[in-house]
Amino acid sequence: MRRLLIALACLSALPAAALAAGPAYPDHAITLVVSSPAGSTPDTGARAIAQSMAHTLGQPVVVENRPGANGQIAAQEVLKNPADGYTILVAAGSTMAINPHIYPNQAVNVLKDLTAVGKIYSTDFFLIVRSNSGIDSMAALVAKAKQKPGALVAANSGPGSAAQLATEVLKEKTGTDIYQVPFNGSPAAALGVAAGNADMLIETQAVTEPFVASGKVRRLATTGRERNPAYPDIPTMAQAGIPGMEISSWGGVFARAQVPKDRIDRLNAAMNQALAEPDVRKILQGAGLAPGGGSSADFQEEWQAQSRLWAEVVARSPGLTNH
Repeated sequence: MRRLLIALACLSALPAAALAAGPAYPDHAITLVVSSPAGSTPDTGARAIAQSMAHTLGQPVVVENRPGANGQIAAQEVLKNPADGYTILVAAGSTMAINPHIYPNQAVNVLKDLTAVGKIYSTDFFLIVRSNSGIDSMAALVAKAKQKPGALVAANSGPGSAAQLATEVLKEKTGTDIYQVPFNGSPAAALGVAAGNADMLIETQAVTEPFVASGKVRRLATTGRERNPAYPDIPTMAQAGIPGMEISSWGGVFARAQVPKDRIDRLNAAMNQALAEPDVRKILQGAGLAPGGGSSADFQEEWQAQSRLWAEVVARSPGLTNH
C-alpha cells in the first residue's frame, strides 16, 4: 500500500502536458498532396524528396496528386484534414503567390490558412514553340505576333497560372496581342504546343524537356537572369531583346497554419536532409530545378515577398483571367 501511495503521488506531480502527451510525431503515414498532375514540376519535386523524408521520419510519405483549379483543389484537401502535420501541400509559386490576387474571393485563402514548411526547388522558365513553326528566335515570334494581332496562340496551364501571367508580361513588354488558351495542367499545355494546338508556351524545363527531346518543340529563350548552364546556347529574354522578363518560380511544402511549430520544424529538417542527398539533388538538377532548402521562416518571407511582387503585376494586368 505504501508503494502504491508513493507511485500515485509521483504520478500526480507530473505536468499535465506530460500526461496528455500523445504518440511521438509522426506515428503514421504522411501525405504530400500535390497541386498539379503527375509529370508537372511540383510533382517532380515531391517525388524527389518523398522517399528520403520517409526514411528520416520513420513513416511512409505518400505522394497524392490532386490537380485542378490551379491548385485550389489540393489546398482544400489539406485544409479539410486536421491541423496535425499528416496531410501537407506541395505547390508552386503560381498557386501560393499569384492566385490570391487574381481570385481574391476564392474559398481558400492560402496566404492566411497555410504556413510555409520549406522550399524544395527554384526554377526559371523557357519559351517553347513547335519545331516546324518557322519561328526560330524571339524577334521572329514578336514579328509574327505583330503581323497578325491575336493570331498567335499561347498555351498555359490554366487561368492564374505562372504560364499565363508570364505571357501577359511578354505581351506588355512587346506590345503584342497573343491569344491565350488554358489547358488542364502544364504537361497538357506542352503537349498542346507539340501537337499543333497552340503556338507557344512559357514553362519550366521539367515540363518542356520531354517534348524538346522528342524534337517536337524548340526553346527560344529563358526567363532567367543568366543563361541556363545546361543550355548555354539559349539566350535570356533580355539578351533576345526583351528586358524586364526575368521571371522565376519555386515549389515548396506547406501545412495548415495551426500545425504545431515542433511538427513544422520536424518536417523542415527531414526535407532539408533529403535535399542534401546527392541522389535527390541529381533528380532535381536533371529536371532543371535548383535544390532549395533552408528554414521555414526564410521560405515564409520569400513567399510573402513574391506575393507582393505578383500583386503589383496583376494590378497592371486586369484581364489576366481572360483568354
